[in-house]
Order: sequence, then structure tokens, then C-alpha cells
Amino acid sequence: MEDYKLNTYANGFGIWHCEITYSGGIGNTGQAEAIAAKSMRAAKRAIRRAIVERMKPKQTRRLRYEIISSDDCASNHCHGLTIAEA
Repeated sequence: MEDYKLNTYANGFGIWHCEITYSGGIGNTGQAEAIAAKSMRAAKRAIRRAIVERMKPKQTRRLRYEIISSDDCASNHCHGLTIAEA
């Protein structure tokens, strides 16, 4: 069973986003932190892969990323994040 799903897309201004949706949500445990770290690495790789696929590889550069939104519920479990190249 996958712990998360990724959805990569670009907005109209050429900035790439990757939505991370956690199945069941993640809390504040060590296992949840490991899943969050793994999903962030996967999202960054997905953004870089999308840029390379759609642009010439020589145009890619060292990218900066930022979390632009998080989907939290009242029980302090994260259900999703959206990161974007900065």
C-alpha cells in the first residue's frame, strides 16, 4: 500500500507544483516523519523530472522549493502538502 500519491503540474506562470496526498493522513510519530521526508524527496524529484521532460536539460538549474499549502485537519494529522519551485 502506498503511503502517498503525487500530482505534478505547472501553473500559468511557469512555476511547477507537486501535490502530495497522504492516504489516511500522517501525525507526529517517527514513522510519519519518515513518510513525510520520503514524500518531499519524491515530490522534488517529480518537479525536476517534469521540468527536464518539457524543457531542454541545459536549462535546468539548482531549484529551490517551498511549501505553499498544507491540508491539516483538527486532529493534527497532515492529509496533504503542495510544494512548488521557488
